[in-house]
Amino acid sequence: MRLADDVSWWFQQKFDGRRLAVQKADGKYSGINKLGQIVPIDSRLTEPLDLVQARGFLADGEITDSHFFIWDLLSANDADLRIQPYEIRYVHLTQLFRGVHQTLRVCETAMTAKAKRALVKAMHDRNAEGFVCKNRYAAYAGGRAGQHYKCKFVATASFFVGPKPDKKADDSHRSIAVYLLDENRPRFMGTVGVPDRYPLPGIEQIVEVRYLYCHPGPEGKIIQAKYFGKVRDDIELTECNVSQLKIKASDDVPVEL
Repeated sequence: MRLADDVSWWFQQKFDGRRLAVQKADGKYSGINKLGQIVPIDSRLTEPLDLVQARGFLADGEITDSHFFIWDLLSANDADLRIQPYEIRYVHLTQLFRGVHQTLRVCETAMTAKAKRALVKAMHDRNAEGFVCKNRYAAYAGGRAGQHYKCKFVATASFFVGPKPDKKADDSHRSIAVYLLDENRPRFMGTVGVPDRYPLPGIEQIVEVRYLYCHPGPEGKIIQAKYFGKVRDDIELTECNVSQLKIKASDDVPVEL
């Protein structure tokens, strides 16, 4: 939380969607994915984007099942904004996109130390994925150029090792299948890779696994799971149950500042 007290850095919620930049040129829209490839935009976006009062623009953000969360504006009306500091680009972004349509959401930004700490606490309390720190004075730079940092909230839980499902039994990966008890029945939670430096845990051993979140629902699996070599011999198998899980928060309702 060192950056919370640094006036150079602003905080924004991190959403678990797909990276998408949207470009409007000559009255037409095109999408640009994380790999820089031109892709068609979701048909749900066309009508909301038509309401934006600009001849052209390049807006960067993330699309979820219900919203396009926009965090940067790289050009507007033939003006290249990438050379401008983020705080200026954010002003242009809010002027063009805020309140235009419920599908288009400008990422709320915490700018003061108090607001940044409150945002982090609120996101942590509702099991959000994490937050992003952005240098308000930085010009745009693609990739990991040091002008922003992603901070994810991770969780740990104790799982017991079980047999791999048939479709994963012969995948040749050095991994284990992990389970939890759900109403006293074993529930498969996913497979976790085991680095070569650790012995491969055996069936019914209890292991500690770090993960980002679990998808909701009776078939939900853990996401971005990692094993760090910790086998537990100090807890009972009955403690390995789904009550431990951190369930993924809905991205439909962003944290209010």
